[in-house]
Amino acid sequence: MNGYLIAIILIIAFWAAVYILDKKGILAKHNMSAWGPFVMWRTKRGRNLIDKLSRPHRFWNGYALISKGIVAAIMFGMTALLLWESTLVVNIPAENAPGFDMVLGIPGINPIIPLWYGILGMIVAVIIHEFAHGILTRVHGMGVKSLGIVWMVIPMGAFTEPDEEALEKTTKKKRTAVYAVGPATNIIAAVIFAVLFSSVAMSAVAPTYDAPMASTVYSGGPANMAGIPVGAQIIAIDGVELEMDGYLSVNAPDPNNPVQVEYYYNGEFFTKEVISGVILTQIVQNMPSGEAGLKPGMMLYSLNGEIIRNGNDFSRVMEEIPFNPEAPTAVPIVVYAYNSENHTYEVVESVTEITPTSKLEYYETRGMSTEGIEEMAFLGVSTAYLGMVVTDPQALIDSMAHPFAGDDSLNDYFQSFLTYVTLPLKGYQPFPDALAAVYEPQGIFAGMSSDSFWIMTNCFYWLFWINLMLGLTNALPAIPLDGGYIFRDWLDSFLQKVRKTMPEKERLRIVDSVAWAFALLILFLILWMVIGPRL
Repeated sequence: MNGYLIAIILIIAFWAAVYILDKKGILAKHNMSAWGPFVMWRTKRGRNLIDKLSRPHRFWNGYALISKGIVAAIMFGMTALLLWESTLVVNIPAENAPGFDMVLGIPGINPIIPLWYGILGMIVAVIIHEFAHGILTRVHGMGVKSLGIVWMVIPMGAFTEPDEEALEKTTKKKRTAVYAVGPATNIIAAVIFAVLFSSVAMSAVAPTYDAPMASTVYSGGPANMAGIPVGAQIIAIDGVELEMDGYLSVNAPDPNNPVQVEYYYNGEFFTKEVISGVILTQIVQNMPSGEAGLKPGMMLYSLNGEIIRNGNDFSRVMEEIPFNPEAPTAVPIVVYAYNSENHTYEVVESVTEITPTSKLEYYETRGMSTEGIEEMAFLGVSTAYLGMVVTDPQALIDSMAHPFAGDDSLNDYFQSFLTYVTLPLKGYQPFPDALAAVYEPQGIFAGMSSDSFWIMTNCFYWLFWINLMLGLTNALPAIPLDGGYIFRDWLDSFLQKVRKTMPEKERLRIVDSVAWAFALLILFLILWMVIGPRL
């Protein structure tokens, strides 16, 4: 039984139990109430803590002002990002488009959010979000009716229930302050946890052995079939010691010939015989590679008449192919495919030529940065020698410990930020056990066990990630999110200034109409990322 089916069964069973208990009045006896499939447990405990925390009013008023600035920036930036992405959706292949499970930020449902790290992150993020609302509510003299926990099979977070009537009657300045501190606090918490993850934890590990490390071993590739695991550090190929940056230029034999690969893994040295060759690891549909009949797992023997022995050979030949975007011409290609019956690679007779397309046009049509991209031949393939990608183990850690190192432009910072946030998609969060074995904690964590260290480090990352996502989402100008109510009040204040003679009833009608229109627009833009590529 797969995870999705189990999750659906649990949710349905929980919902049914909630419905029955609510109808019988059992929930009400224990200060609980049902809200759809959710159970909200209320208590007056904790109000004294909020009162104590809210006493430095000057600090919190300054904090609220900063929060409004943070939310305003996110509101504008996220809306612009969603609009920009909506123009690129039609160019995304359906097989690469996110599913509805990716839109839902629910641990266990969203495939990139690990269950227990996700639950921890969700609980912490929601608690600090709601406490921030409660503190500003008290700072401005409004009451807090209760605090509580929201359940749906598991604890999903916490909430603060303000005096809604007082919140509605107070000034817009105070009301927007209450709404703004929630998402802003999540963003600030995300920054703090990012520092703990990068500058504290990831900066305190080092590889145990100095050699290039297999960061990806593609299923069905020669390295995978030979049993070389992710995390293996490649020492030598055919007896020649491998330099840290020498994998792409390794002195390899002609494709489909064996090589001896020596590697270090989990404290031991191994030697395996592997079939040498550059493997096609990914094929982009509707590109020359797909149209020519290439498939992932094939071995590239020659291109444009030149034998491809290593990764640099492929890059060099691609650069040397004469290319005219106005009249692209076909070039000869020879590839091998693995025959599982004979356990050998054999020539694919049906693939004899391929017609390159424009690399520059490919990047432009997908909204990707074209900085440093030249007009040249492009096939729409990804390759890896032996079907294995290697990296400098220290460079991998440095990329997480110092994610913005060397960036000198806004685009650089944006790209580095995207890389940092998408570590789960790349398989680096939670940090894989196979890679964790390559490193050992140092400095203040030197006496800590490897398992404990990586659990702590993963917690830091997911506390960053969940807080960031909750903060960004809640700042969107869409009711019933915090940003939606802030947007509505700001729009009302703007109309009051520019249309001073407009009757209040008419002004509020316009404000509500625009606010709900924005909410529907944001919802459409989010759903469009899922639906658009599949149309």
